[in-house]
Amino acid sequence: MKKSVAITLGVVIVGAGSWVGATWYTGKRIEESSQRHLAEANEKLAKITPLFGLRIDQLKYERGLFSTQARYGLSFVKSDNSPDGMPAGMVEFDATIEHGPFPKSALARGAIAPKLAFVHSEIAKTDNIKELFELTKDVSPLAGDAVISFGGFATSSARIAPVKIEHEGNTVDFSGMTVNGTFDRKLQAVTANALVETLSVNGAKSDDPITMAMSGLTMDVNSRMGKFGLSVGDSNIKIKRIDVVKPDEEVKVSLDNLGYGVKLSEDDKTINAEATYQTGDIVLNDVALGNGQAVVKLARLDGDAVKQLSDTYNQIVRQYMMGASDEGLKDEQFDVLLDNAGKLLNGNPSFSIDPISWKTAKGESKLTFTLDLANPPNVKELTPQEILVKAIKQIDATLIISKPMVRDLMVQYAVKKEGLDVTAAGAQADEQMRSVSGMAEMFNVGKNDGDNIVGKFHFADGMGDLNGQKIPAEELFAGLLGATGMDDEGEPEDMDMDPEAPAAAAAPADLMEDFDFDTVNAMLSDMSYSPRKEDGEEGPVLILDAANTGASDLRVEFMCNDFTEKCHDLVVTATYSGKKPVSLKAINAWNQEYRWTRAYLDDKNQAVLQMDMNSEGGIGKENLQIMLNTFFSIAEDFSVASKAAPAK
Repeated sequence: MKKSVAITLGVVIVGAGSWVGATWYTGKRIEESSQRHLAEANEKLAKITPLFGLRIDQLKYERGLFSTQARYGLSFVKSDNSPDGMPAGMVEFDATIEHGPFPKSALARGAIAPKLAFVHSEIAKTDNIKELFELTKDVSPLAGDAVISFGGFATSSARIAPVKIEHEGNTVDFSGMTVNGTFDRKLQAVTANALVETLSVNGAKSDDPITMAMSGLTMDVNSRMGKFGLSVGDSNIKIKRIDVVKPDEEVKVSLDNLGYGVKLSEDDKTINAEATYQTGDIVLNDVALGNGQAVVKLARLDGDAVKQLSDTYNQIVRQYMMGASDEGLKDEQFDVLLDNAGKLLNGNPSFSIDPISWKTAKGESKLTFTLDLANPPNVKELTPQEILVKAIKQIDATLIISKPMVRDLMVQYAVKKEGLDVTAAGAQADEQMRSVSGMAEMFNVGKNDGDNIVGKFHFADGMGDLNGQKIPAEELFAGLLGATGMDDEGEPEDMDMDPEAPAAAAAPADLMEDFDFDTVNAMLSDMSYSPRKEDGEEGPVLILDAANTGASDLRVEFMCNDFTEKCHDLVVTATYSGKKPVSLKAINAWNQEYRWTRAYLDDKNQAVLQMDMNSEGGIGKENLQIMLNTFFSIAEDFSVASKAAPAK
């Protein structure tokens, strides 16, 4: 009996010890990866906020055995290109990270399988946003929970608090928002569902009186990273009902079941896109206007060309934010844009509207349109008119207008707004419809076909056909070119061009699509930094002679893709281990002033300075060398600044 008890006690002790050890290890692993995840988040913020800078800074990180307490700050990064009036200060977030493998809050939610962490985060109450807390009745305006697995899969939920604002008899009442979703890091797949139950505005006592009520707003996302490096999947927004009243203008509008959705799909070579717009019944001043939809499609877009165009655009945006002005690189980017525009046309892409329709109880009117494109040969030898003719493979368009539908709308309007009786309104509508039908025939924009007015246009092989009337391409596109201020030779009208003007300089030939180890190593050697190679977690690491920078450690890390084995990211890091630690105040002051780098304290309380570089869309070798030299120069400045501002 005693032996059995001893064995049981031993098992419990060993199990408890294993759990505590696993919890400690998990907490350490989370801390070690936190800076990398923070850097990734800031990189993504830079890409999605091209007109202003947003960045996240780690303000506190206190790791315990079972949980970690952290605080982060979100702020605008001002630059010469930033809009005026950007808010100052920082919005701070508190995060409680429960370490796996069995975080208690995850277990409470039924997640019994081992997890990496459970994270609860919310906006912290600070002086610069205390008014916002007053509006939410001292509830955190934004809070969220996430359960994160060891494989990088996470489920999350977030809540935006309800808000009610009253001012001079006018009110805004917001029910709050709930968001639930998942994220798969390995597949870069996201699902999310957001719900806003109600939003109402009562501005009846304002100078411009208006009331609005919206209900049932939902947003859904289901996307993953596709084979071309672009997100594919579905997203949509739906609103159950909107009511708007402007009493001073006697306008009352109600809309049911509004919706907008986008689908992005791919096959082995191409990307296809489809956008759908729809509305249920619309009623204006008691006149039932009907309901409609529009479906816009893009098909057969060359996937590699779309990716390259996207990368080039992102690179241009990053340069704009950094204030770069390298004319050679701009010429290079322009050539890349032209080259990939040609690749897009090689796949014979198609643009279609299928359909735009409007429907009432009396009938339906709709427009269908299809444009098939081709890549003209020898583009540089063609005039703009010749390019248009050869690039358009085919156009098909059909417009159908339902005469009973239009007549019914005319009758309703005349009865409700003009006060006519139904008989008089009907007679007036019949006269108007006869006039419209006759003018359509007269100007050859449509033919009368029973209850419909039908217009058809077809273009192919340099010849257009509008309702049976032939229109040569020269006549069809001459007006279009004239509207753009160009003649048929591609010259601006009424402007003299100098035929002796020099041609644009050729684009540089040193563009790198990814960071080649040998090239970067040789570049650093030429710069006298004596690189020494080591193996890192995500690619090779070059350890550099840090003497000239004042740092104790200086390294360049290659971030490589496991599948393509290409390294599109470089992270340059300088670490400083002085006798006196750098204060967080000095770190924050540095981050506010310098946009190219980020500074923080590591787990050893050492100051760290980092800068990321990305090669997606191509980067010139000369530009890379300039950026590296800039970082090393900034690293020297940081060393001086850190010694001048020790922690108190």
